[in-house]
Amino acid sequence: MLAAPTARADRTSDAEDLFRRAKALIAQNKHVEACPLLEESYRLERARGTLLNLALCHEQIGRTSAAWGEFRRVEQEERASGAANESRVQLAREHADKLQPRVSRLKIVVPPEAHAAGLVVKVDGEPRAEPLWAGVPVDPGTRSVEVSALNKKPLVMKVKVDDEGVLVAVTIPALEDALVAAPTVVPGGANLEEVEQYASNRARRTTGFVIGGIGLATLAVGGAFGIAAIINDSDAKSCSPCVRGSAQASASDQSTDRAFVFANIANVTVPLGALGSLIGVYLVLSAGPSRRVAVVPTTSASSGGLSVSGLW
Repeated sequence: MLAAPTARADRTSDAEDLFRRAKALIAQNKHVEACPLLEESYRLERARGTLLNLALCHEQIGRTSAAWGEFRRVEQEERASGAANESRVQLAREHADKLQPRVSRLKIVVPPEAHAAGLVVKVDGEPRAEPLWAGVPVDPGTRSVEVSALNKKPLVMKVKVDDEGVLVAVTIPALEDALVAAPTVVPGGANLEEVEQYASNRARRTTGFVIGGIGLATLAVGGAFGIAAIINDSDAKSCSPCVRGSAQASASDQSTDRAFVFANIANVTVPLGALGSLIGVYLVLSAGPSRRVAVVPTTSASSGGLSVSGLW
């Protein structure tokens, strides 16, 4: 329960510490070092006093556009607060009015051939809506203009703004087409449910082939043992009657034993093999198509009809 208040207290403490350090640097005329501290302090806690000092700092280091926008924001927020600090409002307004002629701007020009669906223009990473294209406020220096659109290759342009109070036109060229990945084509234009059904049918059919194959192999083994049992039974009966204790009688007994064992194995494996084969055939035949069945009308000079096709 105390985590959120503690976090807010930490942010406030950090923001205050950064603000004090920045003010100490400003007192030493180290505005370049102080401005980032004020930016972070304002990010942690959006206090209008911090914003006003940040605007003054940016004004000192020549970031005229940033300072002008911040002064305007201080004035607007103070008036909207319901308890405006009039001295702060007056200071912000005076500085903003003084800076306005010094603000440089980019004029974004988009010829008809450069218009594209979903066109987005960003200046220094910030999206700028079309109503602002007549004059986007920027600081002097090298500015980044990023252009993107649907199915187009993005373009980044570097624009140099050499002085304060200038209007620099930036013409956006037609963007190159981007390589668009071909959409996944499913059989016959089937929807997702149909594709899942086809996949299920394919898996069922594959299972049928496997079980059927094992059944046929088992059936073949059972048949081989059955034949062996018949052969050994025939060998046992070839010595009948046999003289007890003779070599022929001993061989006959061994043939009888083998025939009995082979017959038992055949009696088990043949039914299992037959059952497996039948199950496999059933699964294959009941699996359904793996692709959509196509019904195509056919005509000829002497007849007409329908051609039904599909893959099972």
